[in-house]
Amino acid sequence: MADGQVRVLSTDLVQAAEQPRHTAEAERIPLTPCDLRFILLGPNQKGLLFRKPTTGPTEGRTTFIIQSLKSSFSRALASFYPFAGRLSVDEHADAGRTASVYIDCNNNAGALFVHAAADGVSVADVLEPLYVPAVLWSFFPLNRMRNHHGFSGPLLAVQVTELVDGFFIGCTINHVVADGATFWRFMNLWSGICRSGGGGGGGGGYSAEMMNGSDKSRVFSRQWLLDEKHRPVRFSWMVVENLEQKVVPPQHLKERVFHFSREKLAALKAQANAEAGGGSQISSLQSLISHIWRAVFRNRSNYNPDPDRDLKFLLFFGFRSRLQPRVLEDYFGNAIVSQSVVLKEGELLVAEKGLGRVAAAINRVVAEQTDEKLKEAMESWIGNPKFLKMGELEEGMMLLGSSPRYDVYGNDFGWGKPVAVRSGAGNKFDGKVTVYPGVEAGSMDVEICLLPETAERLGRDLEFMAAVGV
Repeated sequence: MADGQVRVLSTDLVQAAEQPRHTAEAERIPLTPCDLRFILLGPNQKGLLFRKPTTGPTEGRTTFIIQSLKSSFSRALASFYPFAGRLSVDEHADAGRTASVYIDCNNNAGALFVHAAADGVSVADVLEPLYVPAVLWSFFPLNRMRNHHGFSGPLLAVQVTELVDGFFIGCTINHVVADGATFWRFMNLWSGICRSGGGGGGGGGYSAEMMNGSDKSRVFSRQWLLDEKHRPVRFSWMVVENLEQKVVPPQHLKERVFHFSREKLAALKAQANAEAGGGSQISSLQSLISHIWRAVFRNRSNYNPDPDRDLKFLLFFGFRSRLQPRVLEDYFGNAIVSQSVVLKEGELLVAEKGLGRVAAAINRVVAEQTDEKLKEAMESWIGNPKFLKMGELEEGMMLLGSSPRYDVYGNDFGWGKPVAVRSGAGNKFDGKVTVYPGVEAGSMDVEICLLPETAERLGRDLEFMAAVGV
């Protein structure tokens, strides 16, 4: 790999191909507690790595691909039109000086599209190193931004970085506006339009109606998360006035991606259920989280042993299927909840049936997220708003993001499926775990962000590494 310098070749604001006719409710979409709590954090950053096409003419190929991506991006925005809007604030004339935040969908201000080149960087330079190379973070646009910058800047930004033998499509999504499920549905639509309508390859699968941006399947209503008396959500104007908080500089971290095959995951799941007993129904993901949590903590060198210390693993998971009435899958917004699993250090690291004990604790917390409890949590937030802040994470806490259920490898823009998925610098800290589906059906890839010494010790942990690989 050369010096890895990334050169920006062009920058454009891309508007939705057509401005759809909105209902009054969809012109200004009120944000819910599930959206607003992310306002002080960084955006969500996910990207896909592709190999360059090996067939067809080479002259003008890159220009054609960029033009196809940009054109289909505009058409996809017509269906996901809030991504082309901006955040807006209403200040209320009440005694508490409260404010409400909306997505303004009327302006069609546009999403950012960046074309860049990484000199001397190949696909192998991204895939083969033991740790994720530092240059990867520069494949994402709007680094160091915060979600509240969506009042004046784009809510979605895309950077297409040309490598020696590939492309990396890095996306930065304002997390106040959408969760991972919404984002990957946007990517599925965009890639399908590009593939079918001039993205550099054959194939089909998207109708002319959808390619023209008139797909009506998005759901923008907040009826599941906000009843009439709570629309719009009001919170202290002081929060808006003090959004520009001091940014905590990121620690020197290392990221490594571990692959867990379908067979290895099945073995972990069988072990966890056998150890938990009592007819447990622990999932593959819950078993894997337990395996990772135990392994990371026993390899952390910056803690003194204390069996009575509380340790937390913060889980983010979707609740579209948990609310009643059920939230439709095509709901545009954040339909995710966070909940901490809390264990004593002695419980986490117990040797006898340890995997099953930890997995059972995770399983109980997930099962407790019922319709009633979720609605109570939203009511409580409205009465006492609390905003997530990276600088306030407890020492030793770990966090799980993303999901193995997202359709990541179905995103073929016309020159083949992606060979890898990676994340950007947003919201990274010691203990951040990001899970994706693997390339092979039933497998998972897990990106773990750790302090360097912990990362190196984890890679030498025989018990942990026994579950890694094919």
